[in-house]
Amino acid sequence: MTSVDTVTPERAASITGARNWHRVRAEHPGPVDTMAAGLMTGDAVADAVVAEMVSGAGWSWQQITAAIDDPTRVAPEAPDALRRFLDQTTGSPSWFDPALARAGAEAWWRFGSLQSSTLYQSLIYGYQAQGFTRPLVATGRLTEGTWDRVVATGRWVTLATAPGMMEPGHPGWSSTVRIRLVHALIRHHLHAGSQWDDAQWGVPINQTYSQMTITAGFLVLPLRVAKDFGIHYSRAELEAITHLWRWIGWVMGVEDHRLPTNFAEAVRIHQIAQDFRMTPPAESKLLVRALLDDGYRANLGLPVPLNNAVHRLSRPFLRPLFASLSTRWVDDDVAVAMGLRPTPLHHLVTLARPVIRSREMARGIGLLGSESRIAHRELQLVTSRLGMDLDRIVSSRYDAADKGELETVA
Repeated sequence: MTSVDTVTPERAASITGARNWHRVRAEHPGPVDTMAAGLMTGDAVADAVVAEMVSGAGWSWQQITAAIDDPTRVAPEAPDALRRFLDQTTGSPSWFDPALARAGAEAWWRFGSLQSSTLYQSLIYGYQAQGFTRPLVATGRLTEGTWDRVVATGRWVTLATAPGMMEPGHPGWSSTVRIRLVHALIRHHLHAGSQWDDAQWGVPINQTYSQMTITAGFLVLPLRVAKDFGIHYSRAELEAITHLWRWIGWVMGVEDHRLPTNFAEAVRIHQIAQDFRMTPPAESKLLVRALLDDGYRANLGLPVPLNNAVHRLSRPFLRPLFASLSTRWVDDDVAVAMGLRPTPLHHLVTLARPVIRSREMARGIGLLGSESRIAHRELQLVTSRLGMDLDRIVSSRYDAADKGELETVA
């Protein structure tokens, strides 16, 4: 693999498509050079587990995921690479504070139903960059399985951010570690074929795109949307939420020095990403269209036939609503390139603010119960919509990996 010290500004600009890489680098030389190096860096510890598995020297995918689900009972004869991987992921960095992460989870879920709805914006954020879309193109999953991808991502975010769920061996942690290995599977699959060129595109699902996904797409952007709706977080809550996502990113395999140590640093990383001028790839239009066509379902808790009828009736309104709302948090030129157009519907956010602020006032004076009870109710609401039972988490989404069907795991 190409050494990271060969990632010149010119090469980084070519890989990312950023037309102004040199200008942004002049303003933020340290962070931008770190991002450049990350374009050629994968996840060596996770990649070694996959290499061991596909060589026949390691355990099967089912054995690996069983070890992830209960890492305290891994047999002594576990393969070397898997043992090293589990030793790393079941440990924790010196900065990790479980109590602070739990406080961040409760703050996140104070209005979790709204935070879960920002998932669409997080996905659209990723679709702007060719580094995010190319693995989907290469694995043949560009517009297939959109609803499954939305649900799977929503369930992961729910598990990872639910209070107490990111402790080693718990469902949020296990789900995050499993996704980390799936990313390694995709890298192996793309490198084993002839359709991926590291020199031209960078390493698939590399450290820089992983950093941006966690810090910008899943941390800063949802909080920006929440602020637009009128939700206020205290400084302490923002730091706690940042700590939670820093921990999630670390478990996901993002290198420690790429993760924000505080909320201000997270905002700075997001702003640097926003400063890059990139033309969204042509595939982004297809992905956004698929997201708007098949990325949501009307779920009112009714019998399936009635829910399906409500979905069909509401779709002509919901599609343009989601499309218009999304333009509030995307640069105008990027929105146009992705096929999004602002309409008066995006002003519904302004109309919603008084309602949300009234709810926040009621919460502030204790009318809605304790913070933990509020978070629990919101969590129950979202998990019911996602068809989840937190007491019985079963995932078969990536079982195809055990059958050698690597092209289906993206």
